[in-house]
Amino acid sequence: MSSPSPESIDRLQEAFRTIMRTLGTHMAEPVPGLTGPQFYILHQLEQRQRCTVGELADSMMVKPSAITAMIDRLDKHGYVSRERDEEDRRVVHISLLEAGKHILAQAKQTRLETLRQLFSHLTEEEWEQFVRMFEKLAVAAVADARKKGVHSG
Repeated sequence: MSSPSPESIDRLQEAFRTIMRTLGTHMAEPVPGLTGPQFYILHQLEQRQRCTVGELADSMMVKPSAITAMIDRLDKHGYVSRERDEEDRRVVHISLLEAGKHILAQAKQTRLETLRQLFSHLTEEEWEQFVRMFEKLAVAAVADARKKGVHSG
């Protein structure tokens, strides 16, 4: 395929901005008091069972200090627990608690309903085509990031 024209890229960017602006509130704070990055941390903990601050920072491509501040807030709400590694006391493992699982489930449900509403405007065929294109772009983005030596989470 030839590269997209500047005009078509502009159209895509404008459509993407419009969608993100419209969905932003629901996606950025899916339940009151839980930010998008906090949602991502809880989701990562659900997937991995337990992570270090460094692993979470790498997956989000931020500094560990930024993760520590978010973990502080999640810990304060009783969503996560911290446990020092017995062999290396500098390492702190983060785990998801029951309250964290509950708030994550609520947030996922809110996001699911928001996206279902948006995507209800597509036919089943359009939806499948859309998903296939995003999967293809995701594979390309990861491959490109690896070539450039960038961690892709």
